[in-house]
Amino acid sequence: MILVTGATGTIGRHLSKHLQGRGAPFKAMVRSEAKGAALGCDYRLGDFDEPTSLVAAMEGIDTLFLNSPGGEILLRHQTAAIEAARRAGVRRIVKISSRGADASSQMPIARSHGLTEKLLAEAGLSWAVLRPGTFMQNLLRNATIVRSESKIYGAYKNGRISFIDAEDIAACAAELLLSDRHEGATYTLSGPEALSFAAIAEKLSAVLGKLVTYVDLPPEQMVEVLKSNGMPPPFAEMMVRLMVVFSSGDAAHVTPAVEEISGRPARGLDVFLAENAAVFR
Repeated sequence: MILVTGATGTIGRHLSKHLQGRGAPFKAMVRSEAKGAALGCDYRLGDFDEPTSLVAAMEGIDTLFLNSPGGEILLRHQTAAIEAARRAGVRRIVKISSRGADASSQMPIARSHGLTEKLLAEAGLSWAVLRPGTFMQNLLRNATIVRSESKIYGAYKNGRISFIDAEDIAACAAELLLSDRHEGATYTLSGPEALSFAAIAEKLSAVLGKLVTYVDLPPEQMVEVLKSNGMPPPFAEMMVRLMVVFSSGDAAHVTPAVEEISGRPARGLDVFLAENAAVFR
């Protein structure tokens, strides 16, 4: 039996469909009965902030899919989940990490994932890790400004990013959850190409039939833009720090891992934008 954490999130919803399609027995971990009912699948109640609830949710579970929101709470939440898995007798954990995960990183999200990966490797359980790059779904955050101004704002300069569709991450996760041949493996996942935001704006222009332009801003100005759009200051500052890192090309590496794991090519941005064109119109 598989337990899927983060079941209501971007990856989790796709993963549930993959597992259902393959007839795999699984349960989703949710914080409330209402969330469980909305998913339309078997579920168990559990909360990362309540360790005893995690142990109860994992009783009788063989394999855990570990995914939780980022930020400062990630390390605390995933540490609690790994400890609960040990106590409940879980045999395997498949963890969603991030590209560049490193316990000594200066980036909080990469450091938290790196520390959690280290803890997982030392937990005495079987494990596998997926390190996806930036999600294509994150581009949907630009939809409102594209609709109103036909612009995308950022601080990426000409840095290229190999965006990946969460659908591909879920397909790889399903394969790792259902196969033992990936034990102790860490895979960096990417889409099929690395693109600058200027190139993304060109692709979006072609899909929408109107000119969309990318406007590059100084980092401090970009922080203010995000805050003015309602993003909490700490998160806005973290997002812009990531933009600056990406501007140097650190997120441009393309890997073959999606096809190697799932047996199908990674989905390209053209397909994603075409499927989500209505959101930007």
